Amino acid sequence: MISRRLLFAGAFATLLASACSKPEPPKLVPKEVKVTGVATTGLSLLLRMEATNPNRITLSAQSVTGKAKLDGKWDVGTVTIAKPIALPPNVPTIIDVPMTLPWTDMKALGALATAPGPVPYLVEGTVTVGGERLNVDLPFTLSGTITREQIANAALKSLPTIPGLTFPAQP
Repeated sequence: MISRRLLFAGAFATLLASACSKPEPPKLVPKEVKVTGVATTGLSLLLRMEATNPNRITLSAQSVTGKAKLDGKWDVGTVTIAKPIALPPNVPTIIDVPMTLPWTDMKALGALATAPGPVPYLVEGTVTVGGERLNVDLPFTLSGTITREQIANAALKSLPTIPGLTFPAQP
């Protein structure tokens, strides 16, 4: 009789402990980053990540913060986008985040426009997951290249208009 009570109490305690355990953070897998535009105002990107929530309850991705660096030395800037997305339990969810990172240094645009080939970039950031009371920041890193032509076009657009001066059309 006593062993039955102990067995029941142990099973109940295990059930109670598992019901009250804190949620695990979602798994974040960077998929790709596409350069959607290079302009005098900044670098426009579309970040794509896959988030899988390993918990039994739906969580929410509240915001995404990203910081970009070009050619390993030019900081483009940092931006935070508030874009709540529901993350249902055990279902991979694609998170698409359009971002425009403003140029923090216009000299970078000129220097990169004269680069001999594609310019590598690195985007690092966090996705804030949680709710009003509890949040966790999950890190991500994405990389790729921007063509020299994209940067050269942005640099040309940044120049002031000079009457009578024309530039050849860029492909």
